[in-house]
Amino acid sequence: MDLTEKTSCANRHPWELSRAQCVLSVIGKRTYRNVADVGAGDRFFTLKLSSVATGTKYAVDTGYAKKSEVVDGVHCLNDIEQLPEPVDAVMLMDVIEHIRDDGAFLKKILSKSSPDALVVITVPAFQRLFSNHDVFLKHYRRYNKKQLLNVLRNNNLRVERCHYFYVSLFFARLIGVLLTKRKPVATTGIGSWRFGENHIVTRLVRAVLNMDFRICAFLAKLRIGLPGLSLLAVCKKSGVG
Repeated sequence: MDLTEKTSCANRHPWELSRAQCVLSVIGKRTYRNVADVGAGDRFFTLKLSSVATGTKYAVDTGYAKKSEVVDGVHCLNDIEQLPEPVDAVMLMDVIEHIRDDGAFLKKILSKSSPDALVVITVPAFQRLFSNHDVFLKHYRRYNKKQLLNVLRNNNLRVERCHYFYVSLFFARLIGVLLTKRKPVATTGIGSWRFGENHIVTRLVRAVLNMDFRICAFLAKLRIGLPGLSLLAVCKKSGVG
């Protein structure tokens, strides 16, 4: 969860739960020695990387008060330059939209990764969906597939897969944007979700989102692209880092 959205509420939004599960399913059974979750926020996703990282898990976020500390077995850093070694996998879960120069930021991160590192990126999709919530989260932009691919290829990343997901939320957000154009900036986010992880509402929404992701992924293999609230890219470095 983005630290901007963090509240005293311990509940997890089904979007966050589903995204973590779906991204891990994409990685599958591949494992990597050291993994960095950049823009890790409250480390919810970082802690789930135990099935991927055989060595050290790093959580990197400029919002951390301390330069370096270990919390729950995760090495937390407030600057990517603090990474003590090249990492074999980099996770950027809804991060680069917060950066004015996303290309330069990605280049800096890749300089801290091994030559054949895995890079997994999710971003919010479609500028037409830019809303008060994006303003609240301090997003510079939302991406379409062509824009994201340009950023990735300009950094010599070989794209293994790239597709939209959460088509159901695309239409929900589109309606919301049309209805709330003149309303003030949002001041709450997913941190205010009312129901616990095992509540029937959370479980139902999560199941729908998981199915949504699988359908989008399957159709993408058939070269059938559906619009989605989010966009996923799985890449490998294609040169010596």
